[in-house]
Amino acid sequence: MQIPFSAYADDCAVSGELALATDRLSDFLASTTEFQIASPEFRALDDGRTVTAESCEIGRDDLCVVLATGPRGRVERRLWTRQHPVRLRVGPYVVIGYLHSPPTIDPFRTTDRRPIVALTSCVIGVPQADDTTWIEAESVLINTAKIDHLETASEEDIGLARSLEMRAAFDPAAKDMTGAL
Repeated sequence: MQIPFSAYADDCAVSGELALATDRLSDFLASTTEFQIASPEFRALDDGRTVTAESCEIGRDDLCVVLATGPRGRVERRLWTRQHPVRLRVGPYVVIGYLHSPPTIDPFRTTDRRPIVALTSCVIGVPQADDTTWIEAESVLINTAKIDHLETASEEDIGLARSLEMRAAFDPAAKDMTGAL
């Protein structure tokens, strides 16, 4: 199955198409060290110049952050987790979002055991020339080898994430517990 692929390396943003061979993109990235991208476009962070190709091999270790796309995987393999607000420095990027971990595991130790971890309801600070652009993402995959700093997100960080309009899943069958209706 071909899925859209968007990622951020140390010096550029990468987009193209990926032939997904597993149930989820995170499983694919965790199980391989190099993979083929069709119709890649590389956009430099410093001056915005672009380079395109017909296809190319990309190493997982070259990527810092990958925007999660494609299927979510099999329902029966999902675990119940708790969300922990975190702020990461991953290469030149700042990522604020929620790290998920089982309730009995220290969330900051998850990055020690896995090559790829997922964050949800994220904002990514992307340096471009002399400015930082904030990009919203429903979920991102982080290359744990590239994490320079990981800490609990502050109220100010969470406020930044909330100030950008985040898409929330709407379930018409859910009961309104706010009393606003």
